[in-house]
Amino acid sequence: MLFAVITFLSTFFSLFHMICAIKYKIPTYNYKKPEKGITILIPCYNEAPILKYTIEGLKKLHYENYEVIFINDGSSDNTLEVLNDQLHLEELNEDNSTELLGGIIGMYKSSVYNNMYVIDKENNGKAESLNAGVRFSKNELVLTLDADCILKQDALKIMNNTFADKKVIASGGAVHTMQMFKLNNPAKLLILLQSLDYIKGFYIYKASLAYNKALAIISGAFGIFKRDVLLEIGGFRAGLGEDIDITIRLQEYAIKYDKKVIFNENAICFTECPESFKNLVIQRIRWQKGFIDSIIKNRRFIFKNFFKHNLCFFLLIDAVLINTISIGVLLINILIASINIKNNINNHLISYLVITVIFNYLYSVTAIIKSNRYVEGLQKKWLYAVIVIDMFVFRFLYIFFYIFGTFQYYFNNKSWNKFTRTNNVYDT
Repeated sequence: MLFAVITFLSTFFSLFHMICAIKYKIPTYNYKKPEKGITILIPCYNEAPILKYTIEGLKKLHYENYEVIFINDGSSDNTLEVLNDQLHLEELNEDNSTELLGGIIGMYKSSVYNNMYVIDKENNGKAESLNAGVRFSKNELVLTLDADCILKQDALKIMNNTFADKKVIASGGAVHTMQMFKLNNPAKLLILLQSLDYIKGFYIYKASLAYNKALAIISGAFGIFKRDVLLEIGGFRAGLGEDIDITIRLQEYAIKYDKKVIFNENAICFTECPESFKNLVIQRIRWQKGFIDSIIKNRRFIFKNFFKHNLCFFLLIDAVLINTISIGVLLINILIASINIKNNINNHLISYLVITVIFNYLYSVTAIIKSNRYVEGLQKKWLYAVIVIDMFVFRFLYIFFYIFGTFQYYFNNKSWNKFTRTNNVYDT
């Protein structure tokens, strides 16, 4: 009976998310709105190989009223030297330096680009780096960007217009794999699988959660926030999932003060993804550990409001229970079907598997079609081709990520486990 209920719920929630994602409509934007001041915060830890492309992308943004703050978090490589080579840094002496968090070694401004700054600090984590940047910034809006990311040229304009709505306090954007769009050659299989995973995650799952006012994660790679609200709730907290944690806390604030946390699927960011299976495992286990860490830290709010707010319901029932268990259910069904094919074919089980395969294919196709509206250069034919591999191989890796990430969290919930950067030459 329980097996049947979980099977039904896993199918129901997938169908539910697909329908809601199709119904989700983003506002029509007017680019003539006055430009709000935006500060882009880029925490850096051993990011030397990629920073050149990040800076090139920032210089090409179609926006005037923005500044960039790179925060070097005690890198052990030549990150600071690369920033100096690219920006030609001059030491900055300002009265507000005493307001920053501890561990600041030096503050610098580019002599070439008057809107770019660098904070050099001791290594004490991404959250503390972001907090130092928030304190240094004086703009109304703060955008957090990973050091391996390139924004689409109109991303800031889209986000600017979003905050014309006085109730909006935070917004996430859509993230795509850099290797698919910024390399002049076909993507490798592992990149294609990750690209499809990102597309489904952002254009189906996140779009559905946004439609239901239940968005639980503004990606740490690309999110924008009202600075005064960040300061009011105490800034970012140290941990393995600072992006999930800050989103849940902002949602709690939004519920209390009738505000909004939203998602812009047409605001695009490109990020570098792991190119080896080893690095993929490192990244995804860290994500799982971060998810658990954030649920534990915010457990009082989540459990208290389980029956009151969609966010808490979807976090516990959909994300924690159904999303993980359903993968195992599908695997069990396949094993049972294999045994029955040898012995006595169970028509109901075979029908279920056929329907599941067809539905999952439609789910992926819908996500690809939606994402194609907002990005050029999507390798659609290859993405369509890898859907089956994604369904019968990549999906089952999530069982490993879930189990091992959960197990590892209880024995090591401090280590960040950063994956190795590539030396790709990107076209910005």
